[in-house]
Amino acid sequence: MKGFGVFMSQTWVVDSNCFIHLGSMAPDSFARDLGKILSQEGLFVTPGVHDEVRNVRFQRWKKQPNLLSTIKHLLTTITVDESQIRGLASQIGERASPQDVDLSLMVLASKLSKEGREVILVTDDFKMTTTSQKVNLGFTTCPPSTFIQRLAKIGPKQSKSALNSLSRRVRAAEMRYAISRAGEYDIQAKLTWMVDSLLDTKGDVKTVIQNNAEQTSNQKSIRALRKHLLGGVVKKTHMNSLGSLPEICEPIREFDNFLSLISKEQHISDVLQLYNNGLDEMSQVLETVGLGLAPLDEASAEIAHRAMAGHVYRMESALGMLAKMSGNLILAKLHLSRALQSATLIDDRSAEMRAMNQLGLLALTDGKWERAAKLFETADRQAQSIKENRLQYVVCAGIMRHLSGEVKIANSHIDLAHSIVQQDKENAALLLSNLGKNLLAIDEAGLAIEVLDEAMECAIEVENMELLQLLAESMVLANSALTEKESQQNEQLREYLDGINNLDKSSSKAFEEQILDIEKQASELTKPIDKTWNEWQPATKLISSKSPLIVIRIEKDDEGQNLVVCNHLELGVIGFWIPSGDLNISPGQKLSIKDSRVKVAKAPEFLAKKHSIRALVAVENPDRMNFSAELEI
Repeated sequence: MKGFGVFMSQTWVVDSNCFIHLGSMAPDSFARDLGKILSQEGLFVTPGVHDEVRNVRFQRWKKQPNLLSTIKHLLTTITVDESQIRGLASQIGERASPQDVDLSLMVLASKLSKEGREVILVTDDFKMTTTSQKVNLGFTTCPPSTFIQRLAKIGPKQSKSALNSLSRRVRAAEMRYAISRAGEYDIQAKLTWMVDSLLDTKGDVKTVIQNNAEQTSNQKSIRALRKHLLGGVVKKTHMNSLGSLPEICEPIREFDNFLSLISKEQHISDVLQLYNNGLDEMSQVLETVGLGLAPLDEASAEIAHRAMAGHVYRMESALGMLAKMSGNLILAKLHLSRALQSATLIDDRSAEMRAMNQLGLLALTDGKWERAAKLFETADRQAQSIKENRLQYVVCAGIMRHLSGEVKIANSHIDLAHSIVQQDKENAALLLSNLGKNLLAIDEAGLAIEVLDEAMECAIEVENMELLQLLAESMVLANSALTEKESQQNEQLREYLDGINNLDKSSSKAFEEQILDIEKQASELTKPIDKTWNEWQPATKLISSKSPLIVIRIEKDDEGQNLVVCNHLELGVIGFWIPSGDLNISPGQKLSIKDSRVKVAKAPEFLAKKHSIRALVAVENPDRMNFSAELEI
């Protein structure tokens, strides 16, 4: 948190008219003062605000600099879905409805308020106030003059005079404008609103300061306890003020000890057992801590829960990933949802972003495209607020909106992705490469191909040959794993994602040659395997150790037998029949066969068509098949 921060529990969404006032009246000290007062995320706006104030300049400043360029670092710009704008317009009624930019700000303010924030929409448009009250959107409003006065109340002493003067000038302009529009609406109601907001300021400040003092005390206790649980040295006075909480919360450290141990393992062979161990560990720790907190008051319990939230987030995230790797997507969703909830307790937007991304991928695999889109879009919003790269979330959100038929929203996402890529193609190539591999790991070969295709374009343009080689290998695997159904489904998607990057002429030829080579390799790997083995042969004779077998999908037939479909860089896609029984595995895991023999048979036509399988493999000793996974903590 920067500066003075009395109001930093409040979130400001700012309308264009406020910036127009500032452009004509703000002194040259304004941007500096604003930077000292605002939190890191600054003022929230939507892209429409940028369009409306694009040419506004600071008229009283030397050389009259462009307003947007000057205060860009103090703005957090959030894109709002067109469907939500239209939905709000319909809810309000077309006659009473404000303009689209105003509606986008109201949607944004409502979204932020649902995150538990105290949101104030800064505008002198009285219609936005009355309509927001009509549909109960969960935020309050105030005119720009009141906003500036509140800044003056909490700003540094040397800024108060200039900000109070600015507030008075803006208020006079607001009054003049309101009176000039007297014939268009109830002037008395608007003037009453303006005066009330002004009178409320003093009382609000006192209340906020009082509440802030209490919150600050709690925050100090939370920070002290959190630091202690992380192994840091805490002042004796702070430790004494915590009473019995450090001792009660001490068991929570076991989570990080558990995570530290499993993170040292390069490959996890028994994912289900590890998940069960983690679940048992979590149950014991939470039970012990709960017994200790039960006799304490609500305030002490809240301090403890917030201090422990980071540990719980990490443990729930790990359990979610382990559940996903063991093939139980329902449990994975439950753990990751809990991880998200814990992240909100510590206001860790980076953690919230990661949890929502994982939940989005789970929704994608389940075919819930609209749900996935909302999760990716929220992850994108969090990325914006902490200045993280947004590319993967924007691309995923665009794909989901495209698949669900929301063309206009999908196009806005892809336009944004294009602008991000143009700013840094080297980084874009890496991000798109990682996204493509993640999609391939969850059995979305069709989506992976299109994303990897764009990553390859970027890699060629920046001449990253090392990455290009890795991308080529991933593309071969994805193309050989592509089913006929996926190929048909993704024809339109290919055209859509082409908008992410535009190749220059000099790079187009190199790209086309690369793609032809990949398609040639993939084509060879889709042909039936040359030889079948009716007799048992060593597995090493078939499967080269140079490239791992990667699980693509698992399917159980009517007789309870498991078909494990795997991809290999040299063999292509092959299927393994495994006797009946539950397989606690998931796409993305590696398969190895030690000290066993195999038989190779031609794949039945229906399996070859459904899964692009080159051959079926039987393993003499199925218990020698080892599935392993990498867990990133």
